[in-house]
Amino acid sequence: MRLLLLSLVSGTLVLAVACPGLAQPPAASAPVSSGAAARPGGTGPASPAPGAALYLGEIDGLRAQQTALQAQAPDENQKKKIELLEKQIDTLEKLVKLLAKQIEKQAAGGAGVEQLQAQAATMDARTVQAAHRDVESAGAIDDIREHMDAQERYGPALPAQLKELFLPSGNNETPLSIYGTLAFGYSKILGDPTKAANGAGRPSTPGGFYFGEFTPDFLLKLNDWIFLEAEIGIGADGSVSAGSFAQADFFVNDSLTIIAGRFVAPIGWYNERNNPWSNKLPADAPGGGPLLWQQVLPTFSCLGVQATGACYIGCSPIKVEYAAYISNGLNLTPAAAGSPTIDELANLENMTNSFSVVTNSKAVGGRLGFWWPEAGLETGFSALYNGDYIAGGSDNISLWAVDFNYHKGNWDARAEYGMMYQQAQPFLSTDITRQGFHGQVAYRPRDSHNKYLQNIELVYRYGYVNFSGIDATTLDLTTYSTPTDVPTRRQQNEVGINYYFYPRMALKCAYQVNDEPGFHLHDNQFLTELAWGW
Repeated sequence: MRLLLLSLVSGTLVLAVACPGLAQPPAASAPVSSGAAARPGGTGPASPAPGAALYLGEIDGLRAQQTALQAQAPDENQKKKIELLEKQIDTLEKLVKLLAKQIEKQAAGGAGVEQLQAQAATMDARTVQAAHRDVESAGAIDDIREHMDAQERYGPALPAQLKELFLPSGNNETPLSIYGTLAFGYSKILGDPTKAANGAGRPSTPGGFYFGEFTPDFLLKLNDWIFLEAEIGIGADGSVSAGSFAQADFFVNDSLTIIAGRFVAPIGWYNERNNPWSNKLPADAPGGGPLLWQQVLPTFSCLGVQATGACYIGCSPIKVEYAAYISNGLNLTPAAAGSPTIDELANLENMTNSFSVVTNSKAVGGRLGFWWPEAGLETGFSALYNGDYIAGGSDNISLWAVDFNYHKGNWDARAEYGMMYQQAQPFLSTDITRQGFHGQVAYRPRDSHNKYLQNIELVYRYGYVNFSGIDATTLDLTTYSTPTDVPTRRQQNEVGINYYFYPRMALKCAYQVNDEPGFHLHDNQFLTELAWGW
C-alpha cells in the first residue's frame, strides 16, 4: 500500500511540475521495454524518459513478486497480496502512459517548458532567501534572549557614576542632594482712612516687593539607615539662619523612622507641606498665609525626638500615617518678667520659639492620618499638649486639629479646622480660646488641548477665625506685623490665578478680602508671588 501511495504522489508531482528531465525528446528508434507505451502517431515505439524507465523497472519487480506468490500454496493473505500487486502494476502502467503523453506535449511546445523552468528557478531562489531569513530571525531571537538574560542577571545599563551606587560591595561615597525654594513677590494692603479701627483710621500702606525666602535644603545619605536633612534660610538682608529643619532620620524598618533634631511639627496638613511652589496661593508675603495658621494653630518647628511612619492596613487600599513626638515646648518670654501683656499673650508669633527653654515642661503631640491613594483622599487628626509656657507660671497650651484633603485629576481641595486652649487667667482673669477654619479648592485643566490653558490654575479659599478671652479694642495694633495678624473675629475670601512655567515654578496672583465685623481694619490685600522649587 505504501508503494502504491508513493507512486500516486510521485506521478501527480511529475505531471504538475513537468520537470525538465521528462521533457527530453524521444530517440528516432529504440526498443521498448515490456509494457512501454508506443509513441502516438508514430511508426515505432517511443523511448521512455528516465522517469518512465523507473516506473517500468518497478512494474517488472512487482510482476516478479506476483509470479513468486502465485507459485506458492494459495491462501487468503497471498490472494490479498496478489490483488494489491495487480492494482499497483495497473497504476504504474497508467502513469507510464500519462508520462508518454506529457512528453509529446512538451515536445510540441518548448516555450511552456522554459516557463516552467523559470518558475522553478524563481521558487528555488525564494527558498534560499527564506532560509536566510530564518537564520537571521533565529539569530535575532537569540540576541534578544541573551539581552534579557543579561538584564535579569546584571540589571539595566547605567552610567559608571550611577552604577557604582548599586554595587553589591557598596562604596565609600556619600550621596549629597541639594534642593531648595526661592520665593519673592509684591504686596499692597488697601486701607481706608475714613473708617475707624480701635479709634484710628488706617490708610493704605505703601506697596512694595518682598523677599519671601531662599532656602537651600541639604539631603545627605550616610548609609542605608541614616539620612541627614538640613535647611538654611537666607534673608533679604543677606542674613543666614537655621531653616525649618535640621534633623537625622534613622530608618528602623519600612514602617518606622526615628527623627532627632529640629523637625517641622506634624500639626495638620498645611504646616508640614508649606512650600511656596506647592501652595496654591501666595503665602510668603506678610499676612499672606491662611488665617487658621496665623492666629489659631502655630506654624513652628520642634526641637526633640519623633517617631513616624506609614503602612497599609492589612490587604486594604487604606494607608495609615502616624507620628508621635516630644520636644521643647512653645514658650513666651515677656518684656516684664512674669507679667505678660494682652498683646504678648494674643500674638502667636511670640510663642513659636521651641529652642529657648524657659520651663522644664515639654510639648508632646502627634498626628494620625488615613490615606486612600487610589481615590486621592486623605484625612487626619492632630493634637498637642504643651506644659508651662511662661517662666514662673502655672499655665499650659493644648490644641487639636482635623484635616481633609482631596487631589485627583484636575481638582485639588483642602479643608482644616482647629482649636487652641491657652491658659492666661493668672494674667488676664480669663483664658484664651481660639478656633478657625480654612477651605480651599483649585482647578487646573491639565487635559486641555491648549498647552497654555494646561498651565493655568484657578484657586478660591475661605477662612474664618474667632476668639474668646481677647478684647480687640484693648490691643495695640502697632505690635502686630500686619493687620491680618491681629487676633479678632474675621472672615477671609481670597481668589487667585496661577501660571505654571514648570511643575515647580509658578507665578501666582491673588486678591484677599478681609472682613472684621464690628472692628474694621480695612486690610484687603493684593498679592503676587513667583515661587520656584529647584
